[in-house]
Amino acid sequence: MAPALAQAGDAAAGQAVYQRKCMGCHGEKGDGKGPAAELLDPKPRDFTSGIYKIRTTSTRMPSDQDLFRVLTEGMPGTSMPPWAVLPERDRWNLIAYIKSFASEKFKEAPKKLELPKEVGASAESIKRGREMFEAIECNKCHGADGRADGPSRPELKDEWGQPIKPANLTKRWTFRGGPSRAAIATRLAAGVLGTPMPAFLDSVEKPDDIWHLANYIASLGPAAPAYGTLLTATAVGEAIPDDPQAELWKKMVGQNIPLMGQVIADPRNFNPSIDLVTVRAAYNDREIAFHLTWDDPTESKPDGKQTFADAIALQFPPALEPGGERPYVLMGDAAEAVYQLRWDSGKGVSEVTANGPTRVRALAGSEATGKAVYANGQYQVVIKRGLGAQDASRPTFRPAVFTPIAFQAWDGGAGETGTRLSLTSWYYLRLEEPQSKARFVIPPVVALLALGAMLVIVWAANRRGLSVS
Repeated sequence: MAPALAQAGDAAAGQAVYQRKCMGCHGEKGDGKGPAAELLDPKPRDFTSGIYKIRTTSTRMPSDQDLFRVLTEGMPGTSMPPWAVLPERDRWNLIAYIKSFASEKFKEAPKKLELPKEVGASAESIKRGREMFEAIECNKCHGADGRADGPSRPELKDEWGQPIKPANLTKRWTFRGGPSRAAIATRLAAGVLGTPMPAFLDSVEKPDDIWHLANYIASLGPAAPAYGTLLTATAVGEAIPDDPQAELWKKMVGQNIPLMGQVIADPRNFNPSIDLVTVRAAYNDREIAFHLTWDDPTESKPDGKQTFADAIALQFPPALEPGGERPYVLMGDAAEAVYQLRWDSGKGVSEVTANGPTRVRALAGSEATGKAVYANGQYQVVIKRGLGAQDASRPTFRPAVFTPIAFQAWDGGAGETGTRLSLTSWYYLRLEEPQSKARFVIPPVVALLALGAMLVIVWAANRRGLSVS
């Protein structure tokens, strides 16, 4: 976080830091054309343009504190990392040097943006914010539920003609200006320069509406994702529904698992579309089921040419050996295969075995089933199969056993197919042990025995009293 007062930096000293840490992306001339720029999406900032997205000012230029904050905290969802590891003096020197690329535009001191008086996040405020969200057509870009799936999404471009994605408003931890209500209100009031996101302070009916809208956006998702570590399958004594919107799944708490771009093998995926899957799992005496939820701005219908299938895979070792090595996480290798339960928008559910990305084979006689629902930029999918294994290519799921599990996902609408995917490392899945029915029987029996013992004691005491008389 920036200190209260900005410090004057030394541009000459900042140049040395820039050449070591920044030039690879932003280029020697600060024009965003460094040697790594071709691989990056979004592209690195062109400092010579003097256009900066994140500002707390009412003028076009950011304050030094704004630049310091971005430099220190980074830009979530981009290749711009946080540089808090640099000494504070180096960061101020860097800012002085970066400003020199457009020094004429920084001559006039920027004016701080004054927000309207803060409005608390009440139910009434959030309701008004929802009305404003629709009235000023935020949904055209960000979608009806804020998942970046609005109808204008395919047409959006930035100041330099590059395609640009709207923010997914349900994932506040990815907001580049910060996830707080104040940060959101500032973005709404000031806009995001160089993007289609305009300033709304003069567009709303009343100044308070900026806070109502910020309160509504903040209500769409958490400030942090609370990632899971160990996945648990809940034991149920009933049939498991394959409807992703069934009541059973709504009652279960999901585990958020982060995904990253696959950069191990060509073709690599440096800018993955799918970054999180929420997992629920349940089993009974016959089968196990997985309920998967993830955001995808388009429902892709594969055509075999330009549009690929949306897909997700759950990956397991085919056999579980205590203390054994887990297979290579990217679909196994020549020495050791993996088993996958897959769903894709073209073929539905299948079981496959793989010895690497180029050696994937469908398993015959699959009894796995599933159902998918897509709505407002989000998939919900249930995949089910029997607990037992039909053959050695398939794993058996047993209670109280820690089973390695990994996930892979493809957004076909973003051109993801083959090794252009998102993936996780290995996690563990544990089927919780079924609770014994004895827990319903033993307490009443103990209570009856205790009552019986008390009656015997009372009866014996009464007998002694009568004998004395």
